[in-house]
Amino acid sequence: MNESILNVNNVEVIYNRVILVLKGVSLQVPAGKIVALLGANGAGKTTTLRAISNLLASERGEVTKGGIELHGERVESLNPSELVRRGVVQVMEGRRCFAHLTIEENLLTGAYTRTDGKAAVGETLEKIYSYFPRLKVRRRSQAAYTSGGEQQMCAIGRALMSKPAMVLLDEPSMGLAPQIVEEVFAIVRSLNEHEQVAFLLAEQNANVALRHADHGYVLENGRIVLEGTAGALLDNDDVKEFYLGAGEGSRHSFRDVKSYRRRKRWLS
Repeated sequence: MNESILNVNNVEVIYNRVILVLKGVSLQVPAGKIVALLGANGAGKTTTLRAISNLLASERGEVTKGGIELHGERVESLNPSELVRRGVVQVMEGRRCFAHLTIEENLLTGAYTRTDGKAAVGETLEKIYSYFPRLKVRRRSQAAYTSGGEQQMCAIGRALMSKPAMVLLDEPSMGLAPQIVEEVFAIVRSLNEHEQVAFLLAEQNANVALRHADHGYVLENGRIVLEGTAGALLDNDDVKEFYLGAGEGSRHSFRDVKSYRRRKRWLS
């Protein structure tokens, strides 16, 4: 893998000081790559993203062990806005747009940390519209009255307005029709290839995620239980059985698998 923009090292997360959710999670996101974080509902995907973006405090969660590094620097003590200024922005699950604002107003809120002037922000806005032409058509429409797909595109576009080096994308396929899911992921791949934006995307839809990602991790019960290139995971029999619905076995958990390669974790 290329030089990493993000290193998550043996991280443990506890909610309400008693509920252990992440149990030694380690992963890397290389610069300019797409990494998929796969797992069932409740596996810890969203918690992992919130730990990276320092949004755990709002949910009474905290990182109690391990470390998170961005470009080799520890960032657990930074607040979310400082992380945005350093190039990391999260797109929350559920297409969280400002319902009372127009699409264009929503997009412009993503540039609040920018200090390079209105002209530069306007150039970025036009670039976003080139990737999401549907948003340009609906730019004067109130976000509450746009489709689910348009709201998801708006949420991603708003994140990109900060000119990030990495986007944390939480369940981008949730609640969307398959055709719209494919459209959203194709745009993500195009942004990655042409703008060199790295993505860490948490996703239950392993099939679509692995077809567009470079590398993947499988998360189960708060632990990374498998990792590999996207192609290798797509061909993995256990991944096919548990996440792609292509297996014929009766196992219900990676804990029942004796042959999988558990990822070696490292300490910070």
